[in-house]
Amino acid sequence: MTDSPIPEIYVLWHPCCTIGETLARSIYAWLRPGNGLGPQVYYRSLTEPGGTAGGLPLALPGEQRAGRATREPVPPSSRQVNLQIVILLIDDHMIADMTWRHWLTALARDKPAVRRAFVPVALDSTAYNVPAPLRELNFLRPAGLPLTEPEGARRDAALEASVRSMLKQLTETLCRTMLTTPTAPATGDSAGQGSLPKISIFLSHAKADGTTPAKRIRDHIYSQTQLTAFYDENDIPFGSVFAQVLQSNVASKQTAAMIAVRTERYASRPWCRRELSLFRRPWQEPLPAAMTTEHWRLHPMVIVDALEPGRQTLGVPEFGNATAVRWSDSLPDQEETIVTLVLRDALLAAFHAALGRSLKLSPGTLVLNWLPDPTTLLHIPKVRDGLAEVQLLHPGRGLSGLELAVLDELFPRVSFHCFDQAAA
Repeated sequence: MTDSPIPEIYVLWHPCCTIGETLARSIYAWLRPGNGLGPQVYYRSLTEPGGTAGGLPLALPGEQRAGRATREPVPPSSRQVNLQIVILLIDDHMIADMTWRHWLTALARDKPAVRRAFVPVALDSTAYNVPAPLRELNFLRPAGLPLTEPEGARRDAALEASVRSMLKQLTETLCRTMLTTPTAPATGDSAGQGSLPKISIFLSHAKADGTTPAKRIRDHIYSQTQLTAFYDENDIPFGSVFAQVLQSNVASKQTAAMIAVRTERYASRPWCRRELSLFRRPWQEPLPAAMTTEHWRLHPMVIVDALEPGRQTLGVPEFGNATAVRWSDSLPDQEETIVTLVLRDALLAAFHAALGRSLKLSPGTLVLNWLPDPTTLLHIPKVRDGLAEVQLLHPGRGLSGLELAVLDELFPRVSFHCFDQAAA
């Protein structure tokens, strides 16, 4: 078992909220990318089956309702859940409905066996009239809401911008829950977060090719987020040993992810390759001696492809299967998109590491928190040496046939299985 958060997400919205389903589906798609990656996400809006018309949705697992605790089957992949995160999409309909107000008050005062944290999202100004136990929380405030555009393309564009704003704020909130440890206890903190240190993003770039993308990303981090960034030698104190400071920042617990700006000379710059090599090297988690499995972690990375048209560059093996985003100076808000994407991947990496530690596995099993690729697997001795049969577990519902064929050819003594197979 693990004390790290293993959440499942519940998205609540009133059935009369016209944009509630759109926002909820966006949250689901964002937190559940790929083939079975990410925490479980459930909806609560429509009246529960067999309930009175206009009544409450299905109860949350462990919720006390009508004097009894509900029992809801839990999917195999989330049996070890130790945190419920309730995302409240609050509009005037939820505030005006006394049945929903009573329910929200009961949820906030409930003491379930599994810790419950609330993330309120203000869809309009009435949201701050939510019942008192929730009113003290810091609300997410998506830009552009409430929508004022009439039906049509302009309204669709405005809603899309609001969705991006909501996902950005939500991702930061969930990352702080998953990736940081409180420095001091907080009284009355519903999320139980206390005073949390800032998460850091490592920006790797070749100054010889210019700094426009990297500087824009850095400036966005400091002006538009609650994060911090390690950017260049200006972040290293005078008199310090460059290599030591660089390595300590790459390995820091607060460094959640890397953004590598790939330009023409990036692959040939020694310090860029050094940063990349350090960051893309998996490490084995220190675990109690009673645990006979090996758990390996890898920080996520997003590659910003900033090559100018027609330019050539060397390949970089360490990039592996990391997500790549094409940079354009003319695209608005792409800094926000890149930072939010790498934070989402950091959130998923932390979730998969915690979920992997919770599984009951055979002795000697290797557990990864990332989808395996040849470059990263070669850093794991038991995989690289091939001296014995090895069972390896990775997140998701399984790799494609093509991916498995490549890995089986390179590592014939390793059997690859996904978390869902192990949980079942």
